[in-house]
Amino acid sequence: MADWLYILVSVSVAAFVGGVTNHFAIKMLFHPRNPVYIGKFHVPFTPGLIPKRREDIAESLGTVVADYLVTTEGIQELVTRPAFKKQAEQYLENLLVRLGESEMTLKEAALMVWEPQRWEEVKLRLADTGRSVADRGLSLLWNDLGYGDRSLKDLVPGWNEENRMRWSGVAAEAVLRAVEEELLSAEGQRMLTKMVGDMADKAGGFLGTMAAIFMDEDKLVRKLTPTLVRALQSEEAKRKITNAIQGRMEVFGEKPVTELIGLVTGVPAPEWLSDKMNKLPLEQWIGAAERLRVSSLVDPWKARATGALPAISERIISIVSKGIPMVMKAIQLPKLVQEQVQKFPVERLEEVILSVSGKEFRAITWLGVLLGGIIGLFQSLLMLWMG
Repeated sequence: MADWLYILVSVSVAAFVGGVTNHFAIKMLFHPRNPVYIGKFHVPFTPGLIPKRREDIAESLGTVVADYLVTTEGIQELVTRPAFKKQAEQYLENLLVRLGESEMTLKEAALMVWEPQRWEEVKLRLADTGRSVADRGLSLLWNDLGYGDRSLKDLVPGWNEENRMRWSGVAAEAVLRAVEEELLSAEGQRMLTKMVGDMADKAGGFLGTMAAIFMDEDKLVRKLTPTLVRALQSEEAKRKITNAIQGRMEVFGEKPVTELIGLVTGVPAPEWLSDKMNKLPLEQWIGAAERLRVSSLVDPWKARATGALPAISERIISIVSKGIPMVMKAIQLPKLVQEQVQKFPVERLEEVILSVSGKEFRAITWLGVLLGGIIGLFQSLLMLWMG
């Protein structure tokens, strides 16, 4: 055989062997996917490397992802970047604009999140939670903070002599006006007529008999009413009522709130307040609130909220950043990645790897051809030199 033909054959065979070897080596990463047996004999290198070591690969990949790729520090650093803060602020601003222009009612917005039946359950829970919070808040104020044992003057802002005088004057005017209106009403006139008749009946004797015969009750009431009204409108009446109310306010101002509520209601204050908390019409309030438009709630606060967006986004990011370690611990990232890799089909995994590294694998195959060819060339030259 001619030397050049010998060299060509040697190079071709070695290159072919090198290429085929690398090609099958790459294939053996994924194939065969199941163990192969000849009788009871287990064929070596079956299944392929990745199917065989799938659990180990999944565990290692979970550790790598949790320890080096998706770390708590990395995510915290990401959310605190200025670019991320700017995106968060822009998102909140766009959301505020959309809400301000929205024609949806609160109920329609809620039904975008929950099913109708679920929303009804949420409303009931909101009402129950509201009553529970109100009751606990009342208990906190009344018992733990001691508001029930504090006097009225300690709880009412601006409790001083000047304000008490002013409040007493306003109350006196209201009382006198109410009495005047009552006297001038039809019911008040009937009451005065009855009073005059009762007085005549109780007088007795000759004077009572004469009064009953000659007294016109209706005429007397018509003459008496203007006199009573002028008396009610006089400064003297207002001064006396004002002084009386102010005096009672001074007395009540020294009493504990618990005692005052008991005096007014006839029921122990904690029991009365708890009963009022339980009777709050929260279902009606929620029903009225869900008919409101989202825009009507946003518009009054839109300008102020827009100015506060930087601080709000900063606060949200701070809360999220502080909560990341707890979230990462809760989701158990290594275990999660391991479970997902174990569930991932080997066929799909092969497609993904080949789609990403197909060119590199082909390059490895051709590198095997090149190295085989070089080895074949050196081998043939060596053989020719050795004769």
